[in-house]
Amino acid sequence: MSMDYWEYQQEEAMSEYYEGLYLSEFKERAIDEFTKERLRSYYIDHPELIISALAALTEAKKVENTSPTSAILLAGISIELGFKIGILKPIVFGFVHSEAAAEAISNMTIKQTGIDRFKGLLITLLNDISSVDISKFTRNGVKKPLWDERNEIQKLRNDISHQGKICTFTESNFAIAVAESILSELLPQILTSINLNITNGKIVE
Repeated sequence: MSMDYWEYQQEEAMSEYYEGLYLSEFKERAIDEFTKERLRSYYIDHPELIISALAALTEAKKVENTSPTSAILLAGISIELGFKIGILKPIVFGFVHSEAAAEAISNMTIKQTGIDRFKGLLITLLNDISSVDISKFTRNGVKKPLWDERNEIQKLRNDISHQGKICTFTESNFAIAVAESILSELLPQILTSINLNITNGKIVE
């Protein structure tokens, strides 16, 4: 049964409350307790974590010739899944040491409409386990940070969804390139730092 507006507002309010509680009051302790081993275990236990992100990217490439606008929507989905499911959720799970709480908090986190509020946390934790700085990471041959390019794709998606924008091949090529970079450059670098890699779309040792 779907939620009515009041129930939706209540869930959003509770979500923001618990998110704020953990990520503000307990942020320093969480960072101190964060371990590579716990993060690594999550990836090992969920080898097909990015399958959906890869599938969305594949679909984006398939439809680009006939509909650049559709390709951007699919690439946007791939980008969101790549960041939220492939990076943010495992990291949030990694610093919550109660299994039950970890699953609840990490699931709640990825339901949020944007991930910019977690940028500082991601920078701190990723710098702690790897040489990756998501605020500075760029695609090959591109000066603008990938994080900022992700924001541009999100704006394109919003314009399509809310204003009926029809996009160009240049814009769809850009969206697909950003999605590819997240899944084939950024995420693999993070995984390499904890002795994991991606093989045939699966995360393996």
